[in-house]
Amino acid sequence: MAHANPSGRKPASYHGEVWTDARGVATVRLPAEAAPLESPLAYELRDLEPPSSARVTAELEDGHFTIATDQPHVKVAWRVTGHQRHRQQKEE
Repeated sequence: MAHANPSGRKPASYHGEVWTDARGVATVRLPAEAAPLESPLAYELRDLEPPSSARVTAELEDGHFTIATDQPHVKVAWRVTGHQRHRQQKEE
């Protein structure tokens, strides 16, 4: 038996690490091959070194989003999760 997703959406997430600059800002760019994510989006940020407070300052748009920390030069682990729309197959 096959399970059909009536909304035509499947969960997807991307993750990585980035360093903030001297202003405590970093732009995260998703891989070029990443499929667009649909709302609602969930962001997870974890400052790795040095300890700081990371937050999203610009939501995902055109394959990138911006984060900021309260200190400069902070390594931040990030994950963004949303949904991708399934490609519809033509029925014969």
